[in-house]
Amino acid sequence: MRADRTVRLGPTRTQVLEHLRTLDVAAPLDEIASAVGIHQNTARFHLDALAGAGLVIRDTEHREVPGRPKVLFRAAGLTRDTSYQNLAQVMVRHLAARLPDGPERALEAGQAWGESLRQELVAEDPSREPLDRLVDGMASLGYEPQLVGDADPVLDLLPCPYGPLASDDPEIVCQMHLGLMRGVLGPDQPWEVTSVEPWVQPTTCRVTLRRRVPLDEGRVPTDA
Repeated sequence: MRADRTVRLGPTRTQVLEHLRTLDVAAPLDEIASAVGIHQNTARFHLDALAGAGLVIRDTEHREVPGRPKVLFRAAGLTRDTSYQNLAQVMVRHLAARLPDGPERALEAGQAWGESLRQELVAEDPSREPLDRLVDGMASLGYEPQLVGDADPVLDLLPCPYGPLASDDPEIVCQMHLGLMRGVLGPDQPWEVTSVEPWVQPTTCRVTLRRRVPLDEGRVPTDA
């Protein structure tokens, strides 16, 4: 899999974003700079770039006393406990650095994760259509998924909550997500995920879907 080098995050920018993803609330510039150990001007430079890429959101401090409200910053697109982020970070770096078959292991791990998530989603609503289940599953992980098209649909994922990890190890992260989405869809339904293309736009990854060929259509007649 390929990644556009123009959207990769450097080490300091990655550190800024990962710090924001550990917080439960938006933080002001001075606190972010202090936590990361950089000058406020440097922090502002990286925060502006992350906001421009859609990875960070600016908020305005709510004040009930006189004074100019501060600008606050928070990571975009996170809806679940950040412990998932920490777990994924450890696993991705272990797979990428230590195992020659890391991508295959990542695919298997992602599929197991997706199967577990599918069980939760089916329990919530057994009548949910497979593609709707996939969209809901990815939304629960912090994405803003957009299903585009009817006959030949694609699923756009934005922004990636695992962007810093994907910048370092795109193959591992994308294979994990490929397995995850295959697990969420599950067997015995008409769709399958064929590929994940990272960064078709600066904050968007694209998932290719195709309709499964029914067994009867794919079988060669015995008298042929």
